[in-house]
Amino acid sequence: MRFCAGRNVGIAKGAILAAVLGAVLAGCATPMVRNGISSADLANRASIAGLPGVRFWGDEVPSDFRAELRRRLPHMPRLAQNADRESGRPVVEILALSGGGSDGAFGAGLLTGWTERGDRPEFEVVTGVSAGAIIAPFAFLGPKYDPALKTIWTHYRTSQIVTAQILPGLLGGSSLADTTPLDDLISKYVTPAFLRAIAREYRRGRLLLVGTTNLDAQRPVVWNMGEIAASGDPYALELFRDVIKASAAIPGAFPPVKIPVVADGKNYDELHVDGGTTREVFVSPINVPFSTYDPLYAKRPIRRLYVIKNGKAVPEQMVVKPKTLDIATRSIATLIKSQNIGEIYRIWRMSRDNGADFNFIAVPPTFSVVAQEAFDPVYLEALFETGRKLGRSRKPWMKKPPDLVPRQSGWAR
Repeated sequence: MRFCAGRNVGIAKGAILAAVLGAVLAGCATPMVRNGISSADLANRASIAGLPGVRFWGDEVPSDFRAELRRRLPHMPRLAQNADRESGRPVVEILALSGGGSDGAFGAGLLTGWTERGDRPEFEVVTGVSAGAIIAPFAFLGPKYDPALKTIWTHYRTSQIVTAQILPGLLGGSSLADTTPLDDLISKYVTPAFLRAIAREYRRGRLLLVGTTNLDAQRPVVWNMGEIAASGDPYALELFRDVIKASAAIPGAFPPVKIPVVADGKNYDELHVDGGTTREVFVSPINVPFSTYDPLYAKRPIRRLYVIKNGKAVPEQMVVKPKTLDIATRSIATLIKSQNIGEIYRIWRMSRDNGADFNFIAVPPTFSVVAQEAFDPVYLEALFETGRKLGRSRKPWMKKPPDLVPRQSGWAR
C-alpha cells in the first residue's frame, strides 16, 4: 500500500524518520523475535507446512516450464479448456491491480462503473499488489461484490484503519502504526464462506494471484490464493488474510507479517512486506513470455490485458520544503513512480511481442482533490466517483504506456 507525495505522506515520513533513528535507538526496545533463514539456498527450499504449492518466487525463470506449471498452477489447464471463444480462438482476459495506498479507491470505483456499463469481463486471471491485493479478491469474485468494495474504499478514515504507535516504533519496534483495525476489517470480509467462493472459481481454472516481498530474500513472492482457498487446510483462512496484510504492509510504517515456513524439516519464519517494494504490478503467474503458455490451448489464444494503476502515472508539480524529511519523502515517491512506469512498459512490451491487447488506465492528471489525512473519506469518495465515471465511459483505456504518449495530447488512445 503506498501513499502519494503531497499532504498524504505522514506515515511515509515517519517510516523514514524511524530508519534514520533506528540504529541509535534500537537498544532501547525489545525487537520482534525471529528465527529467520540466512542462506539463500535454504530459502529456496522453504515452504508453508502442509501447503507446499501455494507460492513461488516472482522473479524466477524456470528451466522446465511444463513441470513448474503443473507444480505451481495445477488447475491452469482448466482455464485453457473453459476459456470463452472468439472466431474459434480461446479468450484470456487478465486484470492487474497496482498498489497505491488510499488511491485504491480509484480501482474500486472503476470496476464498479465498468459493471454498470454492462460489459465487464469475467477475468481468467486477476493479480493484485498492495492496495490492489485488497481489491483483487473482490474483483475476482465479480460484480456482486461491488458494494463491499465501495464500503471498504469510501467508508473508513485513517483512525479506523491504523492507530499510531510512534514511540514504540522509534524505540526499536517493527512499525510506526498498529494495523489491528485493518486486520479486523480484512477478517470481517475474508470469511470461510468468502474462501469457499474463491475456491469454486479456482477449480474452474481461474487464477487469483497476490504479490508480496520477502524482505529477508529481497525478492518478490507470488501467492496462488485460489490454491490456499481450495486446500481445506486449517491454516488456510489465516494465511489468506496474512498474505493480503503482508502485501499492503508499508515497510516501517505498517508492521511486517511474519509467516512460518519449513525448510529441510526445521521451522523458520519469513518477514513479508508491501509487494510494491519489489514489484508494483504484474500480469503473469510465472516469469515467462505469454507465448510460453500457448501450447496449453488448442489454438493460440486472444489475450486482453487490463492494467489499473491506483495513482497518477504522470509527474506532479509540487513545491518541496527544503527539509530533510520532505526531500527524502519526495525523492522516494519519485523513485516509486519511475519504477512503476518501467514495470508498465515491460508489460506493454510483453503484450506487443505476443500480439496481446494492452489496456492501461490511471488516475487522471486533472484529478485535483487533496487528501487531508492518509485515508480521508472526502478524498476517497471523490476518487471512487472519478473511477466510477471512467468505468462507465466507453473508451477509458490507453493503448500505450504513459511515457510513450505525448503529454500535450493528454490521454491519447
